[in-house]
Amino acid sequence: MESEETLIGSSPVVVLDALDECGGLDGQRSDHRRNLLRTLKSWSRLPRKFKLFVTSRDESDIGRLFSTISHRVVEISTGQSVEAQSSEDIEKFLRFRFQEISAAYSRSLRPDWPGSPIIQELTAKSQGLFIWVKVITNFADNGDPVEQLGRILRGGGAGDMAALYSFILNSFFPNPSGTLVESFRLILGAVVLAKIPFSITSLINLFSLKPTTMERICNGLHAVMDSRDALRIQHQSFVDFLVDPSKCPSAFLIDPKRENQSLTMACLRTMRDGLRFNICNLETSYLRNREVPDIAARVEGCIPPELSYSCLFWAGHLKDTPFGLEELRCLEDFMNKQFLYWLEVLSLTKRVNVASSMLWILIDWIQAGSSNDAMARDMQKFVATFGSIISQSLPHIYLSALPFVPRNSTLSRQYRVDYPQTLKVDMGGQSEWPATQNVFVGHTRGVQSISFSSDGRRIVSGSEDCTIRVWDAETGEVVAGPLEGHTGHVYSVAFSPDSRWIVSSSDDMTIRVWDAETGEVVAGPLQGHTGWVFAVTFSPDGRWIVSGSGDTIRVWDAGTGEMFAGPLEGHTDYVHSVVFSPDGRRILSGSSDKTIRVYNAPMYGSFKPMGTALCFNETSKIENGWVLGPNSELLFGVPHDLRLGLYHPGSTLIIGQCLKTKLDMTAFVHGESWKQCKRV
Repeated sequence: MESEETLIGSSPVVVLDALDECGGLDGQRSDHRRNLLRTLKSWSRLPRKFKLFVTSRDESDIGRLFSTISHRVVEISTGQSVEAQSSEDIEKFLRFRFQEISAAYSRSLRPDWPGSPIIQELTAKSQGLFIWVKVITNFADNGDPVEQLGRILRGGGAGDMAALYSFILNSFFPNPSGTLVESFRLILGAVVLAKIPFSITSLINLFSLKPTTMERICNGLHAVMDSRDALRIQHQSFVDFLVDPSKCPSAFLIDPKRENQSLTMACLRTMRDGLRFNICNLETSYLRNREVPDIAARVEGCIPPELSYSCLFWAGHLKDTPFGLEELRCLEDFMNKQFLYWLEVLSLTKRVNVASSMLWILIDWIQAGSSNDAMARDMQKFVATFGSIISQSLPHIYLSALPFVPRNSTLSRQYRVDYPQTLKVDMGGQSEWPATQNVFVGHTRGVQSISFSSDGRRIVSGSEDCTIRVWDAETGEVVAGPLEGHTGHVYSVAFSPDSRWIVSSSDDMTIRVWDAETGEVVAGPLQGHTGWVFAVTFSPDGRWIVSGSGDTIRVWDAGTGEMFAGPLEGHTDYVHSVVFSPDGRRILSGSSDKTIRVYNAPMYGSFKPMGTALCFNETSKIENGWVLGPNSELLFGVPHDLRLGLYHPGSTLIIGQCLKTKLDMTAFVHGESWKQCKRV
């Protein structure tokens, strides 16, 4: 949005239509919907000249949201009690749409077709439902408009969306064959359950459909589905209809479990047929992915949309698929043959951070069927241990990660034999997976504070080097930062409940609020404390910040940065810890004076107490675990637990104290020869 300074003299209006449709089939359980509601609540604190206009059905979570903020309600009645203004608006829309249709048939239809009596009849039949009018005009525009309009007048179902949808399906697909029904369910099931919208081409490829079948179904659903750029159903009511056995004809009924199973199997087949070694034909292992000059073009040319979708979302569909032996066999094939190739796609598309959560879904699904999950667990540990290497360079999945897999693991026994031309751990190494999954390196001085985001995907850290960094929790990559602004040690950092903001405090006696994505300062420096600020955190609703400094506590408005309450005195020594209670009504503080104090939060009453660099020769070096050549080209990466010391006699590299790990590099291929690591 534009800055407030550029909007002087204007009153911006933000319109959010059909809030109740957010969340799809998950409805009120949807994380997207919860996040949107939190955002709307934060918008309610904008200056009064900003206006927010929301339309929605009255649903419980939306009602709870607006019960806590100032608003005005305008009820729009439908059915028999529809208001005159609504009917007038619908009649105007009908005249506009029919003028568009008649203009396309100017030789055979009058400009005022179909005439006022029919328009008034349709207005009455709509019973105030704009979506009913939109669907019937789209239906009339799909085929002979006179014939289509006649069908609507004879049986469109007055104001009844379920009757209208049944009418449309039966009109375009009378007495459907078994093949057509199966294709309909595959296509509509995919459109309804897709994690991101499919294009027509990608859906044809995913299910190996006949283009003519796809075209027939899309044409028949023109009134309710947009198929121009991506396949999208135009109104949530049609989705609700398709999955409701009491309303939808059985031939067209979408069973989410069955269609998630179909999508899972389609994703696994697509990966089986599309994944391969070195999928983007990288010539050298010396470069990180981002250093390959034409990497974006290679990814677009070698990884089609249906393969990318399958790699990113197979687990999301598997989660809602009942355990079955056919699915298990396909998953075992994926685990034993395509796992490393799958990681190639995630590496190139910068989505390694989702791999671990996907593999936990796989583990849970296998356990539900009481099957052996050893390989799945090794896969998850492989990603957790080598995520940083995998995300930086595709070739080093094979050259740097695979050689260091514990020798007793199922994954090592399955995959190492296929890649003989890689590093070989002759002595030492690890027999089991390490307890430490990852080590994040970047700060130049001690790290004073760390915190997870609410979704577990990000970690924020504050350091004595006066900076803040935001990390990807899976790969260890810095996604924002270093955030600079504090002039002293950063003692405390915390995410807001919706993970959008970060608050930090420092011995420069200030507090700052940052945008977690961009790293920009959104509030601050908040000034008022007269000593080092050791502790800071958000309230559960994200509206307030509490801070502890010296022997005092203060509360701040997170949106404006204004101090709301304080300083509260009582402690006789430094306050090192502060926290809100889960309901936000109390504040706890801990101090060097050996006491813990509990306060009433000022929003709910009076603010008062209640009761080193390594080198192994003159031309080679190590940088953050990467062994580099004389021109800084990537040779291979070393797990953090083994970066204790190096010795380099000839073609052998010995890692660690007391010579505990030894690598034989005589067969090690790299650079332009890296592709020879795979057995032919």
